[in-house]
This record gives sequence, C-alpha cells and structure tokens, in this order.
Amino acid sequence: MEEATQALYAIAAESNDPEVAEVFESWQHSTTEIERASQLCAEVKNRIVAYRTEIVGGGESPGSAQGLVASRDKPDNRAEIDPNKFKYFFGKVKSNDHNENRSNQNIDELSKIRIFDTPEGHDTLKRHLEDAVRTNDNIKRTFSNEWGTYQVRDSLLAGPGGFLQLETTWHVTDQGLRLTTMIPKRGQK
Repeated sequence: MEEATQALYAIAAESNDPEVAEVFESWQHSTTEIERASQLCAEVKNRIVAYRTEIVGGGESPGSAQGLVASRDKPDNRAEIDPNKFKYFFGKVKSNDHNENRSNQNIDELSKIRIFDTPEGHDTLKRHLEDAVRTNDNIKRTFSNEWGTYQVRDSLLAGPGGFLQLETTWHVTDQGLRLTTMIPKRGQK
C-alpha cells in the first residue's frame, strides 16, 4: 500500500487535474481507515489475550500476555517537544536555506493568528502540540525508515487572531512521541 500511495502522490504532485487530486485524497483517506482498522484489531486482540490471562487464566502463554499488558502502559500519546524547537517555530533558525525558509514560514503563519514569540505564545503552541497527540484520530499517515517509525498528524491551532492548520511529524519512541517538524498548511488540503 505504501508503494501505491507514493506512486499516486508522485502523479498527483505533477498534475493540475482536480480529478487526480480527488482520487489521491480518496486513496489517502482509504489507507488511513485501513490502518486504523488494523490498529483496532490488534488492540482488541491484545485486550482479549490480557483478559484471558489475567481474569480467566487461559489463552496465550503468560509471558506473551505480560508483554501485551506492558505495551498498553507505554506512554504512546505523550508529547516530547525539545525546547529548541521553539527557535524553529519562531523564525530563529538559519542553519541552511530550507530550514531558514521553513522557520520564517512558521513565524509568519503563527503571527497571522496572533501567536507571537512570547512566553504566552510558546505556552499556547506547546499545549496545542501536546493535545494533538492525545488521540490517534488525527493521524494522516505513518512511515518507517532507518531512524524509526513516524506519525504525521493534522491539527487545527486556535490563536487569538484565527485558526491555522498544522501538519506535525512525530517520532515514535519508548518515552512517547518526539516532535520532529511542524508545517503550517493555511489554505491547503
């Protein structure tokens, strides 16, 4: 499915045809729903095994059930945000052209909804990002590479001057979800 999504993305990125964009958007929605259903099935299986082991005393071996119970206790939906990321969010990164442009885009978009580089602005953004990982309903896609597994999430940030759609990428770790990047998506699908 990953290969098909990448192929459709390449086609959609090069096309100006709204029907292609609509097909791609439908495909993304379908793959997200399939991933969610798969995650739900795995969670149901985990709960059944844990129930059998803890309550009934049957089911799979105790060692496998303990691993499943322990995995439920992981802080999957805990946000880890490096304080230095706020330099990136508020236009202070100059490490290379790409990062500088993205950092400037971030501060421009945040200032349009009146979130500024102040303690209050940092707190508003931090609380929003922490809330964005509390549920799995906003996961657009997941991917893995040599550095680990990542989740790309959509959220709507509310500021005193309006709203801003954010796409954030989170590295899945044993300690929680570590924020890697934030992209404002004003006026984009």
